[in-house]
Amino acid sequence: DSSVTDRGLRQIAALERRFERVAIDAAYSSDLYRTCRTAAAICGPRDLPLHRRRALREICVGAWERRPWGEIYREDPVQMRNFLQDLGHWHVPGGEAPEAVQARMLACLRDIARENPGKTVAVFSHGCAIRNALCFVKGLPVDQLNRVGWCDNTGICVFQAEGGAWRILAENDHAHLTGEASPAEKSSWWR
Repeated sequence: DSSVTDRGLRQIAALERRFERVAIDAAYSSDLYRTCRTAAAICGPRDLPLHRRRALREICVGAWERRPWGEIYREDPVQMRNFLQDLGHWHVPGGEAPEAVQARMLACLRDIARENPGKTVAVFSHGCAIRNALCFVKGLPVDQLNRVGWCDNTGICVFQAEGGAWRILAENDHAHLTGEASPAEKSSWWR
């Protein structure tokens, strides 16, 4: 449950500007600080309540929780590579299986869709959890998760849910991120 960096604050500000004129009817977020902080940029100007859902959290990385990525990479480069490139073979003590992440994300997203028929809803989650949802909507089995790209911080994916069917209208759209708020794709840590 980390805080938001200065770069993250610039990304949140860019997201807020991008959605200034977009009607949002409801907002849901993981209960972790950084997603709630991001969601505040959308909820605040609209005076929308934020519905926090534990099911929208990022994958639990077990023994890796609260440890710096660089330290983990030095100690266990094989599992770090698996985490970033082959999640189906990733395992650490106490880590959550990708299938479990996908199941809880989908159950939560279906509940949100059922609670908000015909509405535009903003949902704030995390990279691996979002990839799991994208994998499902694309009809890919979880072991093909790495065919789905990472979503940048404040990157936007748009799903349409109608009658139990899901479609992707936008995936990892980060057009609002420029300059010092540029997307993670320019970084090398996750490649």
